[in-house]
Amino acid sequence: MNSTIIDLEKAALERLTEARIASGSIPSEIEEMLTENGVYWDSLNEEYFDIQMFQKETFERLRMEYASQNDA
Repeated sequence: MNSTIIDLEKAALERLTEARIASGSIPSEIEEMLTENGVYWDSLNEEYFDIQMFQKETFERLRMEYASQNDA
C-alpha cells in the first residue's frame, strides 16, 4: 500500500512538473498550496519534489552508508 501511494505521488509530481514546464508557470494559489504541503520547485533540476520524501530517501541513504562502514 505504501509503495502505491509513493508511486501515485511521484506520478503527480511528474505531471505538475510537465505542466509547469509547458506553461512556464502555474497559478500562484496552486504554488502556495503546494508549498504549504511540502512540495517545492527545484529550479536547478526543474522539477517539483516532496521535501518529506527527499528527507526519507536521504536518511535511508545515510543509514545504509554508515551501516556499511560499521560492518567493515
